[in-house]
Amino acid sequence: LLPIDVAAVAWSGAEDRRLAWWAASGCSDDRYRTLAIRPGRGLEGTVPRIGRPLVLDAGDPGTPRRREESALMLVEGLHSAAAYPVSGEEGLCGVLLVGNRQARAYSQDHLLVVELSARWLGQLRDYAEKGAPAPHRH
Repeated sequence: LLPIDVAAVAWSGAEDRRLAWWAASGCSDDRYRTLAIRPGRGLEGTVPRIGRPLVLDAGDPGTPRRREESALMLVEGLHSAAAYPVSGEEGLCGVLLVGNRQARAYSQDHLLVVELSARWLGQLRDYAEKGAPAPHRH
């Protein structure tokens, strides 16, 4: 569906609301689970603070500098990434980050798929917390 190397989801904890990596696909190992998400640092820490998506790709001249602030991007060797807030009925509950190990520019269509995926994750989390069955996708 998307030409990406890594997709990762971080959820906020029930008690302290701090984000932690929960699941990932394409990572070289499980080390991503131990990486800290610092508020306001890197894509994964900035997106929750500002409440909107951020994209670091070939079209952004600040990408190399900002890439160094993201532990996940450094550990996985990502040169381009997009992060979207995951929100549910209670507000922000996580972050979806997708990335590539080579510099690239993301098309609007690719970013729309990431945005819709983040929305879907928020809905799934709401359903899971309520104990209700997940909605059917059409």
